[in-house]
Amino acid sequence: MAGSSEPAGLMLRSTSSLTDPRRSGRTPRAFTLVMPSVNLVTNSKLPFGQNDGALWAGKGANARIMLGFTASAGPVRLLVIPEIVRSSNHALDIDPTDPAFMGPPPPSRSVFSSPSNAYPYSVDLPWRMGDASFTKVYGGQSSLTISSSAFEAGAASENEWWGPAVRNPLVMSDNAPGFPHLFLRTRGPVSTPLGRFDARWLVGSLKESDWFDFDDQNDTRSISAIALTWGPGRSSPFTFGFTRSVFAPADGYGDAATRWFDALRNTGHPNAHTLADSTMTPGPDQIFSLFARAAYPQYGLDTWAEWGRSDFPVSLRDFMEQPIHSRGYTVGAQLVRPVASVARVRVQGEITSVEQSTTYRFRPQGSFYTSRAVVQGYTNEGQIIGAGLGPGSSGGWVAADFLRGGWQAGLTWSRVRFNNDSFFLLGYAMRCGHDVTVAPGARASFSGSRLRVGAELSFANRYNTFFQNRSSCEAGGSGSDRSNTNFSVTIAALAW
Repeated sequence: MAGSSEPAGLMLRSTSSLTDPRRSGRTPRAFTLVMPSVNLVTNSKLPFGQNDGALWAGKGANARIMLGFTASAGPVRLLVIPEIVRSSNHALDIDPTDPAFMGPPPPSRSVFSSPSNAYPYSVDLPWRMGDASFTKVYGGQSSLTISSSAFEAGAASENEWWGPAVRNPLVMSDNAPGFPHLFLRTRGPVSTPLGRFDARWLVGSLKESDWFDFDDQNDTRSISAIALTWGPGRSSPFTFGFTRSVFAPADGYGDAATRWFDALRNTGHPNAHTLADSTMTPGPDQIFSLFARAAYPQYGLDTWAEWGRSDFPVSLRDFMEQPIHSRGYTVGAQLVRPVASVARVRVQGEITSVEQSTTYRFRPQGSFYTSRAVVQGYTNEGQIIGAGLGPGSSGGWVAADFLRGGWQAGLTWSRVRFNNDSFFLLGYAMRCGHDVTVAPGARASFSGSRLRVGAELSFANRYNTFFQNRSSCEAGGSGSDRSNTNFSVTIAALAW
């Protein structure tokens, strides 16, 4: 965004595509080492973190380590970059299942599953990953790709990030562990007489967390997703895109791998049931989105928007009458301006909402990322695949940074109103009981030819934690306010 790059940046990205030298016309080395990248996170009071892959940043010390190698031979490229995660996972000093407020989840579910997302807005989103520390190894950002002149196919466990959002994309992000999948995609934007196109199509399997329910017959789900972007041309500031993801119960990984065409499937309206209707019939569910980006590098300006729905319109007339039914959105912008001739100032901001739209007054719509048909919702290993702020939530984020050479330093501020759709189902819901986190912070980083180091400190003040306020609008409410100090350090060796 300093005016030296083309505005037609990739809106569909993953580790394998972003790091492939062939996409910029270079020949990849036969073998390279992927130097270690270490992310250390500490939380003083509560779990807190977002867009950190397989890491679940619980209370206490947490770590995520990535390292591996790449190998290339002709059209074949292999990335082996597993992730090792460690969480101290200390006990909280507040009980989300306190019977004075929420009460425990149903007997069929773990005591660590979300007590506010059992029915009707069901989702696999544990408030704590068990009662002990843990270490896990994941496939991470690994992939095997076979390339032709215009297309690529392969298998991967890497995260996908779709759309222009920098913090909360609606459909695909790196907020959860990557899931095993097969893919077909274009080899970068393809120029045609009708403009530049980029496309991805994948099918894979999602895994239930260890802390959701006691039914070992429903631990696997399928996911089939497509994405398409279009821009008028290489020099145009505009890019437009479409994504759709369909997820459904599956009978193991083999069954999930056959669900390629689910992304084109009519899933019906599984969440269009009144609160009095206890129907929870297994079947497919979906999320789709449209997005647009306008980038003006010569002015240092980038703007974007993504708009999606968790329920497809019944008809064209239905869409015209109530286009916002079950909608979610993210809008944002960033501006970079020079300071003298040696530095720059960057300002960023993004607003996201996946809370229920006002059409809930006329007909039921469910809650974003939750599902009656797929009780684990849109998650993998107990974390949201899309916007990290969570189901039925809304929030905003702003940042201002000073950049000079490889150095960067700045301030951040964020606010999230968490799981608000579920909050309104509580019998004691009141105007001062929303679960809201406000987090001012600071960050700094240095990037050199061999090493990248970054640190971020935030003070997350969470009001009415787990909705535990039913009597007061004064500060502290029922005593559930918590102040969590979050500190993270990332160290990545680039080459030695």
